[in-house]
Amino acid sequence: MTDWKLPWSASCLCGRVKMRITAAPLIAMACHCRGCQKLTSGPYSLTLMIPAPAFEVEGETEIGGLHREQSVHRFCAYCKNWLYTAGVAGGQFVNFRPTMLQDASWVVPYVESYVTEKLPDVVSGAKHSFDQFPPPEKYPELIEAYAREGARPG
Repeated sequence: MTDWKLPWSASCLCGRVKMRITAAPLIAMACHCRGCQKLTSGPYSLTLMIPAPAFEVEGETEIGGLHREQSVHRFCAYCKNWLYTAGVAGGQFVNFRPTMLQDASWVVPYVESYVTEKLPDVVSGAKHSFDQFPPPEKYPELIEAYAREGARPG
């Protein structure tokens, strides 16, 4: 896809951690699980799944949230913003928090997960909903559809 207007710049609240994205996201998701609700202090976490080689970080980060090998939550060491989750799919992808972008006004989740834990009356705008995470065999189809139909910046 050439309509993504890359690269993108992002930073944490205090600006000490800067991020750069050089490839289009594979999918945008909202996770309604209780863990994400607690980590964000909101109704869900918003994620853009980015190929790991296309995600650059400058500045000091630390592990926060749940300390799991398969999903390592990285936070700014100073302001404690939740920036991204590393280790996704064996380290192939990073789940980036798009609210760190200079302009995140265009981001709309395409998929929402853990709707069984969704807070009452919360609407994410996602086109596809799953009781938990989508089954692994469903991701190729969802990624292909997002490449065609997903929201774009500007």
